[in-house]
Amino acid sequence: MTQHAPQRSAEAYEQIIANVGHPLRESHGLISHAAEMTPDGVTVTEVWETREQWERWFNASVMPQLPAGEPTVTELHNALGR
Repeated sequence: MTQHAPQRSAEAYEQIIANVGHPLRESHGLISHAAEMTPDGVTVTEVWETREQWERWFNASVMPQLPAGEPTVTELHNALGR
């Protein structure tokens, strides 16, 4: 999944990841997490084994920490690894 949060600062991302980073690493189904700081906000890309695993994690752990207004989320079409 790719989540773009316009106008979210690097500091806001760092605050959220400080709270959820360790539990995220331990979360069942996570394959990878990457964050990109862009001039217009933050883009996070994650690869999960299933969409359901990601939705459970995101809704329980991340959404409660976000300001009102859901970010734009899209599914990855393809991901390659070693």
